[in-house]
Amino acid sequence: MIHSEYDVIVVGAGPGGSIAAKVAASNGFRTLVLEKRQEIGTPVR
Repeated sequence: MIHSEYDVIVVGAGPGGSIAAKVAASNGFRTLVLEKRQEIGTPVR
């Protein structure tokens, strides 16, 4: 049996990833968001 600390791992905290993570977490899934940049939303594109 494989043990995992998270049910969902979202790579990228842009608009799509952030919404996906929010929906997963609000439905009770243990969710981790990974983002390569230190601040989410910078630089603005």
